[in-house]
Amino acid sequence: MVHRLILILLLPIIIIASDFAEVTIVDQITGTPAKVTSDSALYVTSNGDTSFVKIADTAQVIVMDTVRTYAIDYKLEIAAGRIPNTYCDKKFGRTTNADLNTKTDVWDGANSTDNIDIWIAPTQARIHAITSTSTNDSVTGTGARTIQVYGLVDWDTKETSEVVNMDGITGPNTVNSYVIVHRMKVLTKGTAGPNVGYVKATAATDATVTAQFNPLEGQTKMAIYGIPSTQTAYMTQFYYSILKSGGGTIAVDCDMLYNPEPQTEITTFLIKHTTAKLSTGTSDGSPHPFNPYNKFTGPGILKLQVISSQNDMDVSAGFDLILEDN
Repeated sequence: MVHRLILILLLPIIIIASDFAEVTIVDQITGTPAKVTSDSALYVTSNGDTSFVKIADTAQVIVMDTVRTYAIDYKLEIAAGRIPNTYCDKKFGRTTNADLNTKTDVWDGANSTDNIDIWIAPTQARIHAITSTSTNDSVTGTGARTIQVYGLVDWDTKETSEVVNMDGITGPNTVNSYVIVHRMKVLTKGTAGPNVGYVKATAATDATVTAQFNPLEGQTKMAIYGIPSTQTAYMTQFYYSILKSGGGTIAVDCDMLYNPEPQTEITTFLIKHTTAKLSTGTSDGSPHPFNPYNKFTGPGILKLQVISSQNDMDVSAGFDLILEDN
């Protein structure tokens, strides 16, 4: 006797079947094979071979013989790279120098040494010099030896990256020109690493610092991200926290900002969400979830910005994204 099981897909499932003769996927209404049009996911495994299809929520799955079903963790599937043309990214940042009533972007340049409150993108695609304030950050040194640079070469191409060999305060130039560099990290290091000095990506002509990371940190901490026109970003949540060791109550507001026209101007951002915290000490970074997710159609630049009621505040913040190719 042939055993048959019909499943109505209300949620994505994993089907693990053994020794079945046939798997048929049909549209419930028309009886024709389901179109790849929804976010539902089906994984069918037989004899070690796994295939992936997307099916309409109203479809039926007819499976012969034995079957076991499990609920899918959709975000895990994205992070594992098992859902085509869909990606996840987490951006986190920190400023150690948010001052009284001063708008301060959450990035590495907003520190007590550099004191660059507002991050600025290049005016157009630029070659970037990757320099350090320490000669130890060089390809044969004790600090950072090689660094990976991530960014967009234009507003119509999704993220690319390259590896540069460090040369201390002289610094190499990137091979690519970038309209935004939104992440750098140390790949290889010496005994004093990950990095000894302040490592910066400085745009040619504009002389703006597009990205940097600070001593012994090994990668950028910038709550800033560029989205190309070829992708749509869905923010699942954002968060921020205040580091303070007692002594009175302070307030820190956090704005989520978006520039939807980075091709034509680089300084005007729209407020997409705002929240505030009061603290007498360290406040937690409980996330603010979006349900449904907050949608941002590229091209554009996302960033988090804070305003403090006290000088020299230490604030961390970040956001989580699901990216989908258009």
